[in-house]
Amino acid sequence: MVNWIKVTDIQRVVERAGELIKEVYNKRNFNVELKRDNTPVTEADKISSEYITSALKKLYPEIPVISEEASLPAYEEREKWAYAWIIDPLDGTKEFIYRNGRFCINIALVEKGKPIFGMINNVCDGEILWAFASGEKGMVKNGREEIFPNDEEKSSKLRVAVSCFHVTEWELRYVDYLKSLGHEVELVPLGASSKHCMLAKGEVDICPKFGKCSEWDVAAGQVLVEATGGYVVNAETGGEVRYNKEDMISPPFVMFGKRVYDEIKKGNKTFLDFKAKSVVKNDYLGARRNEIKKQDIMEKQYAKELVEFIHESPTNFHAVANAKKELLGNGYKQLFSGEAWQIEKGGKYFVTKNHSSLFAFEIGSGEIAEEGFKIICAHSDSPTFKIKPNAAMPVAGKYLKLNTEVYGGPIMYTWFDRPLSMAGRVMLRSLNPLKPATQFVNFKRPLMVIPHIAIHFNRAVNDQGNPLSKQKDMLPVIAMINETFEKDNYLVKLIAEEMGVNQDDILDFDLTLYEYEKGCLFGANEEFISSGKLDDLAMAHAGLKAFVASEKCRKTKVLAIFDNEEVGSGTKQGAGSPVLRTIIERIVFGLGGKPEDLYRAIHNSFMISADMAHALHPNYVEKHDPTNHPVINGGPVIKINANQKYITDGDSAAVFKTICKMAGVPCQEFVNHSDMAGGSTLGNILLSQMEMRGVDIGNPMWAMHSVRETGGVLDHAYVIKAFTTFYNI
Repeated sequence: MVNWIKVTDIQRVVERAGELIKEVYNKRNFNVELKRDNTPVTEADKISSEYITSALKKLYPEIPVISEEASLPAYEEREKWAYAWIIDPLDGTKEFIYRNGRFCINIALVEKGKPIFGMINNVCDGEILWAFASGEKGMVKNGREEIFPNDEEKSSKLRVAVSCFHVTEWELRYVDYLKSLGHEVELVPLGASSKHCMLAKGEVDICPKFGKCSEWDVAAGQVLVEATGGYVVNAETGGEVRYNKEDMISPPFVMFGKRVYDEIKKGNKTFLDFKAKSVVKNDYLGARRNEIKKQDIMEKQYAKELVEFIHESPTNFHAVANAKKELLGNGYKQLFSGEAWQIEKGGKYFVTKNHSSLFAFEIGSGEIAEEGFKIICAHSDSPTFKIKPNAAMPVAGKYLKLNTEVYGGPIMYTWFDRPLSMAGRVMLRSLNPLKPATQFVNFKRPLMVIPHIAIHFNRAVNDQGNPLSKQKDMLPVIAMINETFEKDNYLVKLIAEEMGVNQDDILDFDLTLYEYEKGCLFGANEEFISSGKLDDLAMAHAGLKAFVASEKCRKTKVLAIFDNEEVGSGTKQGAGSPVLRTIIERIVFGLGGKPEDLYRAIHNSFMISADMAHALHPNYVEKHDPTNHPVINGGPVIKINANQKYITDGDSAAVFKTICKMAGVPCQEFVNHSDMAGGSTLGNILLSQMEMRGVDIGNPMWAMHSVRETGGVLDHAYVIKAFTTFYNI
């Protein structure tokens, strides 16, 4: 035992540091910065580091301190030290930022590269564990000494602790290796050094770490584990793990709890064999390649899911129905605008409007007035052609075409000569004349085509183009007329037959055309997405994936998918209506808030208006701004306009850039060529209803409003990560 180290002194230091951390943690907002390696650091990290360093220097002035958040002295100086404190003042900064409570304070004392004392404070649990290399150990719970529980009831499963955020390919391979030995393995995701504490207490059995890790993440935990009968092995060499090295990076290692290490000592070396077979220096490139491959597969999976989502969502109604299905499957409860709402903290809810817009929200744990809302907005509609009433139009007694009206601003000539189908909603007779029944229909087969006129009738088409009449040129042909053909009520009869309902029960319908062919990935490496309706179902899908996957937090999360953005948003289900404002009011008041709480909540909120963005076109470079031209697969795009067509300003752009850095994704900026007018989107329309901070963003794409648009596989994965990070903050 190092008898000159007083445990109670170190305990008081980590307790006070924990109090300082919690003061920041309980604040409504706190500063987050990025270090040179793009890892986050908060004001809590810095405050804790300064306090612990100062306190240790007062207690033991002869022992130097190495802290994660302080500059590292040169190795030529450090290698002369007999002793050194190695501290992580806030282990688990991401856990801290996401407010999941799984973060620690680590303090270790090393002697000539070997750890001889360690203490870990699980700040939010009020639990402090300490140990000496000699085996002396102890535990304090909420200020009271307790017996160190190193003899927990053994599980029949082999419990393997892995990181919540940083599990690697090789750690999963190690798990597979254990399974191949016949073990039933239970994965236990844990944050920061809580893994080491649970290992020392016998609550998990093994903790492999084959990814990047620093000495201050490990040293204290090693002492705890080995003092309780476990063992820590260097997975590169099979020897011990050393500290105060030149680079302060830990080698890959495996921590074994007492249960497993007892087996090893009895001669069962299989737990160590994986090291010799796989985790060696010269195989790290292979491991990295596998990690990259795994990431590539995941990115393509997101893109494939998007293509499938769009294919199954031929109209705004179907998009909302599919989003609704996803939410119900993840435990969200549907509310109805005409009924009283009973909501509570932690509750998961959604409400729809007109069957074509959707608003999902998860109530945060914090006070609504203090925390406000985190909102992502997208839209469900896309440019298309809507079927008019009395649509059947016979031509020359032989063809039947349908009368249509243009919805939004499609690139009309892209719709020529493609197999088209139709889908939408149908209103049926019900017992209540004020509330007709609603059913959706999707013909799911090629029904019609808009034929282009042959070049022989317009020889100048390739030189002068072909000005198009919306009423004349864009009408689809759906059928041939023969002697048995009944043109009266043709479309209604077709709908009734498809739906299996009585023709007389059909009161009206909202039907639109869509391209029948399913989207796909393309490119030499499948790096592009080709599909209709990327604008804006790509953002709706990304928002939905992030919303469902994100963790509980103090702020209330909102996903808003509006309808009718392509025609100005001026409908009851559009962003120009008070629908979102009304929902936010009902949330605040439903939680017992007053009007003053509503105003504060709005002020403390942040909104991401997510609509697609323009990528640099390879054949029209001159159309783009000379210094700001985002590219496909270059990351999400912040949209900026000096005349405030977008809501982005310096403040909100800085927020989104920080989010992207925290998520580990690139970020780009878009401004229009100064000689060209730009478009607008949801942001400003929404903020006419509520004054709140916000940013306009979107993924870069080609051919916006074409029947077939092009986006990037990487970009879709990037924006899902960014949205998830935003919701988790």
